[in-house]
Amino acid sequence: MEYLFHSRGRHESSVSEIQLDLGAFDPAGGALCDGNPGLNGFLPLCYRCPFADRTARPLRCREYDLPIRARGKYALKGWKKVRTLVLERDGNRCVICSGEENLHIHHIDGDNTHDSAENLATLCEFCHARVHTELRREGGHERVARVLDLVRAEKRDA
Repeated sequence: MEYLFHSRGRHESSVSEIQLDLGAFDPAGGALCDGNPGLNGFLPLCYRCPFADRTARPLRCREYDLPIRARGKYALKGWKKVRTLVLERDGNRCVICSGEENLHIHHIDGDNTHDSAENLATLCEFCHARVHTELRREGGHERVARVLDLVRAEKRDA
């Protein structure tokens, strides 16, 4: 089954075709936002959720009775609050190189709906790109996990 997803940018209108698998209609698996629409209630994810009212404009979540308007996770107020807390926890520095510019928040387990502080690390743009490059290589997940574990151990011991 295919649905069309309409979006409007500042100067244009576009239609994207989205193919939904059967899981998008099975509520037994739970809400895709992992029970936290304030952090994960954004259009591309919610549109694929079994609790989405895809006929409503704007898209509406039937589970939490909310309109879904955010085009991306990182525009949500809940995410911005978590991001600020993680940046402060990490001293507003990259946990690998101690850089202070162009800081990103990395999801250690790769699941961008898993926003617990233990799963998040501050990385500069360069280290973040290096981590994701390494993750694509054979054995990369283990190497990245080892580096991040060492960094955390050093912080605990400091």
